Amino acid sequence: MKTITDPMKTDNAVAAELGVRLYRQMVRIRLFEEQVNELYTRALMPGLAHLYIGEEAVAVGICEALKNTDYVTSTHRGHGHCLAKGATPDRMFAELLGKEAGYCRGKGGSMHIADPATGNLGANAIVGGSAGIATGAALTRETIEDRSCGGLFFWRGRAGAGRAL
Repeated sequence: MKTITDPMKTDNAVAAELGVRLYRQMVRIRLFEEQVNELYTRALMPGLAHLYIGEEAVAVGICEALKNTDYVTSTHRGHGHCLAKGATPDRMFAELLGKEAGYCRGKGGSMHIADPATGNLGANAIVGGSAGIATGAALTRETIEDRSCGGLFFWRGRAGAGRAL
């Protein structure tokens, strides 16, 4: 998706700018996750932390193709999805640390972050638990004739478990 409209730029320049932007977003997610790991291993945050390290390109690539009005559902490894969809690190950290300033007022923790304002319908600690949420959201969007798109992130082990996708 081209987001640069300067007619003087060549396709190579546009591609280079896109590549740099995507790379920076991946690095931003990686640095966030490394800090989460530091907090978790030092027992400075409550609950568990399932890191997204090594998967940054998935979230960044998919969310780059989505519009602000599009939505995603996530997994227990949802930090990268949240950040790629537009969440801010300060509110993410507040959530992980159980602070009122977090996206879910500190009640969701690492595995249950949601931010409807950025199109993030939430993460779910149950393997494949977001499939039902994504299906309901898609049905709602179809019913109200909203042409936005949705994305369901899920782990490959989910494909053969429980409800069929």
